[in-house]
Amino acid sequence: MEDQNSPQIAGFIFVRHIRACGMCTLGAKRFFMNYGLSSAEVQEFYKNGMSVEKFNELFGHDPMAQQVIRKAQDEEKEINGRL
Repeated sequence: MEDQNSPQIAGFIFVRHIRACGMCTLGAKRFFMNYGLSSAEVQEFYKNGMSVEKFNELFGHDPMAQQVIRKAQDEEKEINGRL
């Protein structure tokens, strides 16, 4: 289960990226469900994240989703730069 203290998994978006963009999880759930995810799929995302590729495929046309993708990619670059 992903949490705020877990290590970054390369190429994945987690709920922490949504929160880091100033978005709430309830609003994110509504967003996901409006784009066709089931409640179970949203819960799966909250538990395990989603690949950037799949997230981009499903939601990449939305500016808020693009912000989340950039946040995850920036975090990964920062972590890789410290290794």
